[in-house]
Amino acid sequence: MPDLHFDATMGAAGDMLLAALIDAGADEAFTVSCITAIAPEAVVSFDGTTRGGMRARRALISAAAASDRSRTWASIRSDLQQVQLPEPVRNRALRAFGALAEAEAGVHGVAVEDVHFHEVGALDSIVDVVGCCAALVSLAPGRVTCGPIATGTGYAATEHGRIPLPSPALLAVLSGSGASLTPGPAEFEACTPTAAALLATWTDEWTPGPQLSVTAIGVGAGTADPTTHANVTRVLLGDPATEPRPGHPNATTAGAMLVQTNIDDMDPRLWPAVVQQLLADGAADAWLTPILMKKGRPAHTLSVLCSPELVNALAASIMRHTTAIGMRVTPCDKIAAERGTTT
Repeated sequence: MPDLHFDATMGAAGDMLLAALIDAGADEAFTVSCITAIAPEAVVSFDGTTRGGMRARRALISAAAASDRSRTWASIRSDLQQVQLPEPVRNRALRAFGALAEAEAGVHGVAVEDVHFHEVGALDSIVDVVGCCAALVSLAPGRVTCGPIATGTGYAATEHGRIPLPSPALLAVLSGSGASLTPGPAEFEACTPTAAALLATWTDEWTPGPQLSVTAIGVGAGTADPTTHANVTRVLLGDPATEPRPGHPNATTAGAMLVQTNIDDMDPRLWPAVVQQLLADGAADAWLTPILMKKGRPAHTLSVLCSPELVNALAASIMRHTTAIGMRVTPCDKIAAERGTTT
């Protein structure tokens, strides 16, 4: 199982990530089938080009003008839940749009359910998110890392007028994630909120460089071809390092969250499906502990380990699939041995 590293030092956008993943070997037919499931009117193709003298792959996306309308978070979520998509693709797309919705809600001071997407809700952005998630799922990386993200400088034009860069939505998406932001490399929006949400919900570790032996390289081209730099996003695939990094035989990861609830009124035969669903929804781990509650009633404690950005989604999943009426959320650190698989 290869590891995957994103090089966004020249910036990133949804179409750049999509083209880079396809260029790195993602299943194009599978990716396009997922895109047409959510947007049958979209036409998607890929061709070769250059940026700053560097060979790259470009994603070409077109759709009827009538489809280029803004959408609400509720309508996008409903569409994603109803269409025929593989569950891993659906879950990743929901996580990305959920991160965008929370960011937009914070920026505009409204409830998450009242968020109305503008540029991000256009059809090409939905195609980018679903296509990128499908391409990533087809590559099935064991671990995803990302280096510093170039944000661009200056101003961007939006439906609300000119806004400073980095955009408020991008900063809100990446705030607290551990991502390292760098200005430049030119005076335009080098990284879009859509790309930031994808990278934020995909990345297991933010690191300047990959700890892997590179086996494949994908290069995705941006729309602009400036003279100042190669406007590309790169994807590196490779075998994970099998030797521990010097001085780091173990890695301590802060920011994990433990979600727990006690339940005494559910048929125990339902638990295996619940645990399986939580893992499919993105939990790092989920398990049950038999307990005795008041008056000697037998019960179970459901424990779910996850990243902070998944707490709300997994809490909703627990409420949906169990009889829980509340839960405890506890921050915790993890210590994991450096490990790898060799044949």
